Amino acid sequence: MIALGLAFTLIAAACGSDDGDSSSSGSAAATTAAPATTAAPATTAAPATTAAPATTVAPEPEEVGTESDHLGDGSLGEVRVGSGEEIQIRSLNAISGDVAFLGIPNQRGVELAVRDYGQIGGHDVTIGTGLDDLCSADGGQAAAQTIVADDDVVGGIGTSCSG
Repeated sequence: MIALGLAFTLIAAACGSDDGDSSSSGSAAATTAAPATTAAPATTAAPATTAAPATTVAPEPEEVGTESDHLGDGSLGEVRVGSGEEIQIRSLNAISGDVAFLGIPNQRGVELAVRDYGQIGGHDVTIGTGLDDLCSADGGQAAAQTIVADDDVVGGIGTSCSG
């Protein structure tokens, strides 16, 4: 009940200040409008000059986007995927044993996310077979080594257990 009252108070305060600001802003804008008309072209000219650097910044993302085999911004390295190749990731969760109730939903979530999100940069994404970390150090190490040993895998999602 207190939360509802607080929410109502915040909404009412926000609505109330908009009415007051609109009147003040409207008056200030009307008063300033006549002198600002002369100043506006000079002020507008400066932002037009500033707009040129924004145009300079825009081609950088276009250049990155034109390479169909480049993913990411390069800050963590680059992953290059050839034309027609899939992006392969793996899921590492506890999908057996006492904590399978954590890992199995995580695995299903990864499968749904890959299916729902679709392609990345024009490439299909596959997760392969989910790996079981057994909620243990040995199981996690074995599963991680399996992922790292596969040169086609570019990333992993997991784990559901800190075992």
